[in-house]
Amino acid sequence: MKKIILSIILSLLSLSLVACKVNDPKSGNTLSVPELTARENAILENTSEHSFLIDFKIDDTYKEMSVWVEKYEFGKLVEDEKGRMTTGIAKNGTIIFTTSKTDDDKDQSMFNISIQNDDGTSTATYPEKIEKMDASVWGSPSNFNINTKKLALASICYSSGDEGMHSLSNDFYNDMDRHMEELKEYDVVYLLRSEFTK
Repeated sequence: MKKIILSIILSLLSLSLVACKVNDPKSGNTLSVPELTARENAILENTSEHSFLIDFKIDDTYKEMSVWVEKYEFGKLVEDEKGRMTTGIAKNGTIIFTTSKTDDDKDQSMFNISIQNDDGTSTATYPEKIEKMDASVWGSPSNFNINTKKLALASICYSSGDEGMHSLSNDFYNDMDRHMEELKEYDVVYLLRSEFTK
């Protein structure tokens, strides 16, 4: 039941965000983090542990996008394409990624990924067991261009020690392949990834 309510809330939130978008004639193929109202922030804080919203604006050459989560342990990829979904897209929309604790098990979280645009909303939800860690950080760049085949959109990083812990650098998001060493600083990292196809 909680999963259904969360899906409904996320769908309503994404519709309100898309309805508030302003058409920018200078926009190209970009991703950006929208500024949320106090009400939207309150909804996300009360329904999720971590939340990321990322708007995309694309030209007519892009027809589909895929979104998924990758799990790394001490810098090594251990699970790829968790919750992967692919959907048709047109012009603009919003990617929503949230995690929330379940009532049944304190180590169990629900990962929710949604893609919302004019064609509707696609959603994937799956459970993830997360061991208790001393510290966590999360982050996403404020904006970047769709210029690589597979993008890193957001991260949640866990560590058993909290000395000097910081989120991944902007360099990581801009060129993930050249900055993979950053992932070795954490016990576990979850990356939200995407791919736009023509």
